[in-house]
Amino acid sequence: MVGRELNETYPGRNFPIMEDTLLEVKDLNGNGLHDINFKIRKGEVLGFAGLIGAGRTELAELIFGIKHAVSGTIYMNGKELNCKSPKQAIDNGIALVPEDRKKLGAHLDISVRENTSIAILQRISKKSVVDRIKENEIAEYYREFLRIKTPHLEQKVKNLSGGNQQKVIIGKWLASDPDLIILDEPTRGIDVGAKFEIYSLVNSLVSEGKTILMISSEMEEIMGMSDRIIVLSEGRITGEFNKKDFDQEKLWPQLQILKGRYYIELIIKNEEIWNFHSTIGAIRIFRYDIKCIFENN
Repeated sequence: MVGRELNETYPGRNFPIMEDTLLEVKDLNGNGLHDINFKIRKGEVLGFAGLIGAGRTELAELIFGIKHAVSGTIYMNGKELNCKSPKQAIDNGIALVPEDRKKLGAHLDISVRENTSIAILQRISKKSVVDRIKENEIAEYYREFLRIKTPHLEQKVKNLSGGNQQKVIIGKWLASDPDLIILDEPTRGIDVGAKFEIYSLVNSLVSEGKTILMISSEMEEIMGMSDRIIVLSEGRITGEFNKKDFDQEKLWPQLQILKGRYYIELIIKNEEIWNFHSTIGAIRIFRYDIKCIFENN
């Protein structure tokens, strides 16, 4: 494995994945993606691996209605899904915990209470008046459930640690009772203890039949938490691995080759630094990656 045994860091799951398909993507194109096809079953954690710019976040944006597809179809529980906005995605049982929690995930200048309820205000309001009792009950429930460390619910989110900010964002989406939760780099910038709590939460959610689409740049994390892994490169699916195939010899070489290709393309596309020596340097890096792969095998 990568560094150490995965079961030392990631809590195990012993319950079976359901046979029913929750989400199916067919021939999806747009937002930098090309001919994307995959299915996610209920109770499954499907991981997406790849380099920055490979198309992982772009896929999340299409599913969540932030960006729109040029062609292709998304099905949810067998019915065609055509989300033109995040609100429509939320109404259809989809949640997105974004990569950049401070800019896109949390509203830093408002309270924990307000952040927790912001995605469900219509559900807890009558004639545009928010039921404050209900709002407080929901916020307090997720504060306890997620072990959010805050002196009170009126604390501004910007005053919390990174791990607790992430928990507030997750609580906001859990309050909407989604069927599909998209986690984009869910543990970036948080401490080891908070990471383990999020991993345990993922296991708890899938045990209840929730489905997780997980995006991560950490090889250990994506291997430790996923039931299946799909590899993206340049907006296309380039590989798919089942749990039994999660090992260094099969996954890591593929990502290393992509890494070498990325170096070459980065230099060739950047006209300011394109020259003979830079190009040779990129090719040497690529060849070195391949050499390392075969030596490790």
